[in-house]
Amino acid sequence: MKSFSQLIANPSGVLKPLLQHIQTIKQLDKIFQASLSSPLNQHCHVANFRQKILVVQADSSIWGTQLRYMVPKLLQQWQQDNSLPTIEQIEVRVRPSDTTQ
Repeated sequence: MKSFSQLIANPSGVLKPLLQHIQTIKQLDKIFQASLSSPLNQHCHVANFRQKILVVQADSSIWGTQLRYMVPKLLQQWQQDNSLPTIEQIEVRVRPSDTTQ
């Protein structure tokens, strides 16, 4: 049985696509953050990308609403960039950050 560090060092099988998916999400989040103005980019981030749908989380309904207004512009901007995977929809979810620490 391989240890976790061995699996990370030499990803194969189920782990390899998972690591590739994580890298895609990180890349999309970096592009997403650069596409937003401050302070909106401090309150929203990419949570997932599946079936051409970018799932984005906002830390409050206020930021989620502002982001929803920007969705058409973002989609238009990104659909012109051939270096990005095809994004047909942006789903905005509100997930308040945990402030009970």
